[in-house]
Amino acid sequence: MNYTFEDKCLTLALEGELNSYNAEDVEKEIDAILEKNDASKVVLDLAKLEYLSSAGIRIIIRLKQRYADTSLIRVQNSVYEIFEMVGLPELLKIERLNS
Repeated sequence: MNYTFEDKCLTLALEGELNSYNAEDVEKEIDAILEKNDASKVVLDLAKLEYLSSAGIRIIIRLKQRYADTSLIRVQNSVYEIFEMVGLPELLKIERLNS
């Protein structure tokens, strides 16, 4: 997972699939990155994320609970549709890839 940290903003770039098979490892990796960086804002760049399951949605919700200033950028339409189905656009800022 690639990330950048600038001005207390941690941007994490997720790619591929985020599902029940890899969600635990991804969450551990995110937690390790957050421990090393004193972030007050978290941005998830999902331009290369092709699929996510409910396990991936749980990770996003947990991040939002820990960091009020959490947002998603460059979200592909197929992934955005999943977010819409569960009401995530009402909980946090989501920017679509092709908007």
